[in-house]
Amino acid sequence: MEKTDGIGKENGSTEEKQSFKDGSICGYNSLHHLLSANLKPQLYQVCAAKGPRPRYPRVWKSRNRIGTVSKSAKLVTCVKQLSNVKEEVYGALDSFIAWELEFPLITVKKALKILQNEQEWKRIIQVIKWMLSKGQGRTMGTYFTLLNALAEDGRLEEAEELWVKLFSDNLESTPRIFFDKMISIYYHKDMHEKMFELCFFFAILFKTLMQYHNLNG
Repeated sequence: MEKTDGIGKENGSTEEKQSFKDGSICGYNSLHHLLSANLKPQLYQVCAAKGPRPRYPRVWKSRNRIGTVSKSAKLVTCVKQLSNVKEEVYGALDSFIAWELEFPLITVKKALKILQNEQEWKRIIQVIKWMLSKGQGRTMGTYFTLLNALAEDGRLEEAEELWVKLFSDNLESTPRIFFDKMISIYYHKDMHEKMFELCFFFAILFKTLMQYHNLNG
């Protein structure tokens, strides 16, 4: 018995060594041949799909994600290619935001900053007026950018109309920077009379507001 076991062990080790040498599994070329030869057909089924399963992109994830910087650059490029016709500009801007779920205020603000750095004053006026017509971006920062663009573009009458409207609507809360801007505009246009009138009016207004707050304080 011991000899038989020893012979079996020697034969087994010899078969294992042989299988390691030629790459076979117990004398079979592959695991597929081994299973098909030793298992019943009902117990062994060949899988039709070989290899790793294909992975598909998720439906709700977009492959091409565009950030606000890229969108603002595209908006600037789009605006620069347009004429000065109001209907054409507004139509192109409406088409640009047609597929947006919400008004892209950040994108428009960044586009205005780019246009301001490039001193594209006409385009700034067009974009801001379009944005205001949508009821968006009605902040003092937007109005100041519009006021500055109107002044730089030489449209002084429109700048004065905007200034008067802002001041009348926000009598006690008009930022001082607007007064400084209008004084600077009048100074550079050599309109010294209006500049002194505005300075005098600003001084009286400031004094009146201080007295009012002191009485009610």
